[in-house]
Amino acid sequence: MPPAGVEDVSVPRPCSRLAAWLGSGAIVGAGLIAASTSAALAQTPELGTDPATEPGLFAPAPAGSRPLPQRFRPGSATAAPADGRTVFGGGEETAPSGSRLPTSTGTTSFDSRNARRFRLPQSLTQRQQEAARLKRAPVSAVLVPGTNQAVTSVVVPGRLRRRGGPDIDTTSRLNIPTTATILRRFPNAEVDPFAPTGIRAGAFLLRPAIEITTGFDTNPTRIQGLPGSSLTTVSPELIIRSDWQRHQLNADLRGTYTWYGQTYPPVTENAGTVASTATPEIIDRPTMDSRVNGRFDVDKLSHFDGEARAVVSTDNPGSPNVQTGLKRFPLVTTVGATFGYTQAFNRLEVTTKGTLDHQVYQDSLLADGTTYSNADREYNQYGGAVRVGYELKPGLRPFVETGADTRIHAQKVDRNGYDRDSTGTFVKVGSTFEFSRKLVGEASLGWLWRFYEDDALTNMSGLTIDAALAYTLSDLTLVKLVGTTRAAEIIVPGMSGVFSRDISVQVDHAFRRWLIGTALVGTGIDDYVGSDRLDHRYFASVSMLYKLSREVALKSELRQDWLRSNIQNADWSATRITVGVRLQR
Repeated sequence: MPPAGVEDVSVPRPCSRLAAWLGSGAIVGAGLIAASTSAALAQTPELGTDPATEPGLFAPAPAGSRPLPQRFRPGSATAAPADGRTVFGGGEETAPSGSRLPTSTGTTSFDSRNARRFRLPQSLTQRQQEAARLKRAPVSAVLVPGTNQAVTSVVVPGRLRRRGGPDIDTTSRLNIPTTATILRRFPNAEVDPFAPTGIRAGAFLLRPAIEITTGFDTNPTRIQGLPGSSLTTVSPELIIRSDWQRHQLNADLRGTYTWYGQTYPPVTENAGTVASTATPEIIDRPTMDSRVNGRFDVDKLSHFDGEARAVVSTDNPGSPNVQTGLKRFPLVTTVGATFGYTQAFNRLEVTTKGTLDHQVYQDSLLADGTTYSNADREYNQYGGAVRVGYELKPGLRPFVETGADTRIHAQKVDRNGYDRDSTGTFVKVGSTFEFSRKLVGEASLGWLWRFYEDDALTNMSGLTIDAALAYTLSDLTLVKLVGTTRAAEIIVPGMSGVFSRDISVQVDHAFRRWLIGTALVGTGIDDYVGSDRLDHRYFASVSMLYKLSREVALKSELRQDWLRSNIQNADWSATRITVGVRLQR
């Protein structure tokens, strides 16, 4: 203890011991440094005078060469730091995790890697030889002995970077110079390299086009014995497709107008009477078929479907509905809509839909300047249908569909005293197909019934054939099968309607990507219910499409039509040849 009144400034016992050890260590270290310094100053041996420095039998360098520096001699390496760093040469560098030291050391010619040596042509420049060696050398050969390479960035092209995406790691995992290898994925072969590119308008793709054709028809009136006529047709169209991730809204707007150079006025006989035929004096015909359809996806198992349509046409030339003494064909306009809902229960799918159509006829303009009303031919049609389908396997979904409709005419009784209001129903069985995009479409067979309010009219019934199939025979050949069934109205006394069935096969073959040939054959049957008349129609055509570019194409067609009826003076045949140009965007 210190005397009284004296402040205790002594160090605690543990601290005093530590200070003693540090002091003795410092004295010993200072002595060693002084001794080594004096020894170094006392002698400076020349190269080769010290046996330790002279190359011997076990020296790391061949005899007569310069010996290795002191830092590569056995036992002279500096102790490795405790933080994991290694010492190469005279400085400290951080060794990367996972990297390995080179197997070749010093300046000897010995290589323990057993790698196959290769020779380079002497014609290469020094820079090309170095680049070739680096390209063929393994990872260990790229590293410089005694050094660790710095982290090298990988060159990443801008097209590989995605806006808003995560950053790309641009460092080499092995800390060696690395060249980024870009795997080029070639796009799939374009189905039609001459397809129009369209016009982008927001989320919609617009594809406008117009066709202008001219030619000659040997029988445009479809009445045997009348002269043929030249013709010119203009067909504008606009196709609209939405580009949404969900839902869909499309539009197909098409129209045509055909001018004929020949007119067919009433024929004056020798006795002075005027004989009228069932063909107008002017047979120019406009047509339009415009449809807008969409789909609203509620979820992945259900969606709503809708369609709005407007169709403008005329009676077909040669039809019994054509009045005698007409100046021109009266227009027939049909506007309608369809609304449906589809719900899927795993593989089972149920679809319900409702339809509404209104058909209106223009008043007939007669050759003498008077008009005749066609209000008795106007009607409204209301209908609905239910379809149940089950997916047996991917691409094959059989279904059963049934539906009914009713037609209510604007006038209860027509010009001939018949009540043509009717009710129809149908049932059909079929399937949809989608096998590896080879066979796509739908086909069905069924039966149709139509019951008329007037007992004087015969009820209609018969087999229905409906199909729309496309089969890709090869990359250059496409086969299409189309079948339709219609139950049309008629105004002829004693007849209930026309039950028509058509089927056709079309083959498109690309001789070249810019040269498409098409062959079309088909047949149809018109059964005039309420009479014995039965007409058989046949048609065949060949056409060629020559695509000059994505915007311009040339077209040509040769078509032959025949009608064979079981009544006299109703048969006819017609040949039509046309050439034209199609402009599209």
